[in-house]
Amino acid sequence: MKSVLSFLALAALCQGQIDISCSPSNLSCLENRTKVDQALLEIPNSVTFPIQNDAFYDTPANFTQAKPGQIVKLEPQTNVTAYDVPPGTSLSRFMYASVDEKNQTVPATGIILWPFTPKTFPYNPLGTAGETKYPLVAWAHGTSGVVRQCAVSNLRNLQYDFRSVFTLANLGYAVVIADYAGLGTDVPFNYLAYKLHANDVVYGVSAAQSVFPELSTDWVSFGHSEGGGVAWAIAERQAISPIPGFLGTIAAAPPPFPIATTSTVSNSVFQAFLSFTIARLYGLDLAAIFRPIPLQALQYVESIGGCNDAGYAAFATFNATDIYSNTSWPMSQPAVDFAADYSVSGKPLGGPLLIVQGSADTVVGTVGAMVGYNATCALPANAQVSVQYVSVNNQDHNPSLYASQRLWLQWIEDRFNRFPLQEGCSMVNESSARPGASVQTAERFLVEYTKPWVTIFTSTFLPSWLWKLDLGYAQGTS
Repeated sequence: MKSVLSFLALAALCQGQIDISCSPSNLSCLENRTKVDQALLEIPNSVTFPIQNDAFYDTPANFTQAKPGQIVKLEPQTNVTAYDVPPGTSLSRFMYASVDEKNQTVPATGIILWPFTPKTFPYNPLGTAGETKYPLVAWAHGTSGVVRQCAVSNLRNLQYDFRSVFTLANLGYAVVIADYAGLGTDVPFNYLAYKLHANDVVYGVSAAQSVFPELSTDWVSFGHSEGGGVAWAIAERQAISPIPGFLGTIAAAPPPFPIATTSTVSNSVFQAFLSFTIARLYGLDLAAIFRPIPLQALQYVESIGGCNDAGYAAFATFNATDIYSNTSWPMSQPAVDFAADYSVSGKPLGGPLLIVQGSADTVVGTVGAMVGYNATCALPANAQVSVQYVSVNNQDHNPSLYASQRLWLQWIEDRFNRFPLQEGCSMVNESSARPGASVQTAERFLVEYTKPWVTIFTSTFLPSWLWKLDLGYAQGTS
């Protein structure tokens, strides 16, 4: 808590407007600091604010005629000057049809980050010598927020920048990023509903391939945090309803169980975000679990198009009992039903699964990934599927992506090269060859983009202590 206060104090020093002394009963104070935090950390990293001002995100009138995986809107050459992507890369945005929890067709958006030149592989799925094909990696993003403003395709740095998507593009992969239905498009967003987001990613791949024949038929999926759960769900989906070309999936720092139904709630704003989804899908009574002012503050965050940082500002200085009148709501029947329907693991897989988990992950912990790995490996149907768990020694939630980069890049390359994998389950502990005390364990930098009017410190690169205290799924701080 002290570190969160330090962060807000820093923001207040920059702006002179954030009141870190807000009480949980002072709505106007909470709304003010939320608005200021949004202006400081979110709006400068948005391509368009509000997103409703960009006609690209408007659903076409004839959308109801679309079928899942069908393109309904295409921007082949997106204006790269509006983004902070690496030199040499280019962008394409598209809208397509996906499906919701009722299997009804819903609009979703996505963006493709194209490399300067494609990485080539000896194996060509069409067998045409010299044909230019861009190897396709489908990226499943982590939490960006829960309203349409928070679409990754509307973020200048595409949220993960050099942690993953920029690195993949610089090495010659075309990265197809699904926003998830409800982020970008004007439909409800069902946060942490992994199998629904898996639909969005898979249909996004089909849609992109249908209009860009230069994309490879083969594809790998890869996700981190929330997206790690989505990437896991994609492998499970492929066992039931496959699309062609799937080579495997990487689940980095995944929380297989989006909510712990055996413990009380923490002060994590993401558990609060999740309660809105459970209310919508399973009838959780928000008025019965929240204290009135914190609930109104969270509703205010959504009403102004606030994303992660605005949510931090609303709740960052409070503990769970300040926010909730019922801290046991994760044990309620609606929460239990949501967890039963939307958790991953313990199901058949339609292709190889690589789990990459930092052993010092303070955001999602390590228990969930290990339990999920064991449940998946215990299933006889997965005996001939490769499932590998890599523990990245002494690395936290986000740093583990950097420390394991060589490993996951090689795994992706090997899949496109058709190199065989050992069947069954295996575990690997990855440690630095250097003495432990000399190895960096935190993101000690911010990615800075200097604009004519403002210097942007992307929220993806907030100090590690802020991630530790304010993110959380099954595990969190009280």
